[in-house]
Amino acid sequence: MIRSFQEIYSSISTHLPVPMAVVNPHNPHILEAIEFAESNGWIHAVKVFHKDHSIAAEQVVQLVRNGEVKLLMKGDIPTDILLKAVLNKKSGIRSERRLSHVAVVESPKYPRLMLCTDGGVNTILTRDILSSIVQNALLLSRRLQNNCPNVAMLSLTEKTEIGSPESDLIREIIELFSTENNVIIEGPISLDVALSKECAISKNLNSNISGLTDIFIGQNISTINSIVKSLLVLGGAKGGGIVLGAQVPVVLLSRADAMETKVNSIALGVISL
Repeated sequence: MIRSFQEIYSSISTHLPVPMAVVNPHNPHILEAIEFAESNGWIHAVKVFHKDHSIAAEQVVQLVRNGEVKLLMKGDIPTDILLKAVLNKKSGIRSERRLSHVAVVESPKYPRLMLCTDGGVNTILTRDILSSIVQNALLLSRRLQNNCPNVAMLSLTEKTEIGSPESDLIREIIELFSTENNVIIEGPISLDVALSKECAISKNLNSNISGLTDIFIGQNISTINSIVKSLLVLGGAKGGGIVLGAQVPVVLLSRADAMETKVNSIALGVISL
């Protein structure tokens, strides 16, 4: 099992460079991250520039459709424009799964990588959307050499509220994945119990994943977004993130992301292939 970004770096350094299209990369930190990844042999960058963001997004998507690139990266372009091109029903690169963002966090206080999702794409959760969110996270976890990931369906408490839409949705997802081999999924479960066996014991809860959770599924987009930002800004953690569910991974960066986070995100894109 891979437990750090340094281990990810080592793993992808043995691969051939992956052709990666980057849309309108102007920001010096983005260019620096691309240069770092190229110099380490992870990628071969195909930079696409156009003053019209929509045209630039369509051009990089066409590169995927032509088989010329295997990875996309957002440069200085609005996220919604890039994803609109990705999801275009006629000319896009949709798959059978919905898109979702997976943030990977390496915390100095937790023994394994934390895959937190979805804090960046889906504002509304349904059974089908949440199923794709779980599937995308499982795919990435297995690329990180975790063959039996532990999944926490996060909630305020472990108490199941009868008739609660959130509780009903969690129950449906757990039932859906109950026949899957090599995955343990629990919920509803609070964040502290997912992170700490001691918390589970203090609450008299019997959990097979507490303190060993790999994938954290949030009850809404704001929850995961806030958890990840708190860990990065206040918790001394390292992070990166990608969007999965299209025909190729999409490295989706925030303008506020540190240089290290940009590099980590590219590395996640490469290892997820």
